Amino acid sequence: MFWKVDLTVVSSGINAEYGDGKRTQFKFPSHNSMHIINSFERKNEAGQTEVVIDWPTIDTVEGIRNSNIFELLNRETLTDPNYSYQEHFPHYSKFTLRRFILNMETGEGTQYDYPRMWTPDAIEVEFPYINDNYRGLPYCYAYFQTWNHDAHNAMGLLKVDMCKETSIGWERKNKFPVEPVFAARPGAQDEDDGVVLAPVFDADTGKSELYVWDAKSLEIIAIVNTPIVVPYSLHGTWIPEDQ
Repeated sequence: MFWKVDLTVVSSGINAEYGDGKRTQFKFPSHNSMHIINSFERKNEAGQTEVVIDWPTIDTVEGIRNSNIFELLNRETLTDPNYSYQEHFPHYSKFTLRRFILNMETGEGTQYDYPRMWTPDAIEVEFPYINDNYRGLPYCYAYFQTWNHDAHNAMGLLKVDMCKETSIGWERKNKFPVEPVFAARPGAQDEDDGVVLAPVFDADTGKSELYVWDAKSLEIIAIVNTPIVVPYSLHGTWIPEDQ
């Protein structure tokens, strides 16, 4: 793997409605991104079709040694109180929520960087999850796992209002939640009417519990004991009973 900061990122858009296979390429400044928050189609003020894609991004991974990118997450690094992520991986703590706008008629691509709506701002903001009923549609709310690397024991959750550009968060010392998932309340009318769920590993007790938060306020509703230890991991999902 190599990284060239002076190269552009090329995104391709294909019109799936007509199935003609026509591809439009859009070029953006170099960046690194992995997990899409959401994407949807809309009409702009000129009546042109746009595809909107939201991503957590970092501008570069330069400085992360190609030979061992997982140094970022290995046990020795995580447990070394004198190790500074800001020193060794400065770019990895500068996440930006970025909106890419692909105009399917003009071929023009533009991007918008949301302000960092969290404190401290030098944290990892990744593993997004939204209300599944809004996937592929205009939306406002997204939930993230956060990681304050240099605190060494600080992981948490973040709820971002992408429309109002505000956020609220949850964090407890030595509590390690995995990717949060959203479950809508049956019959809900509001986009964020429901709960957020995640297994949380407690480093003090060595046990795991399932936390349930109010999706509007991130206040804890319930904590459920789990029969097994669920270590820190990456992804989760919610499947309604009727599915």
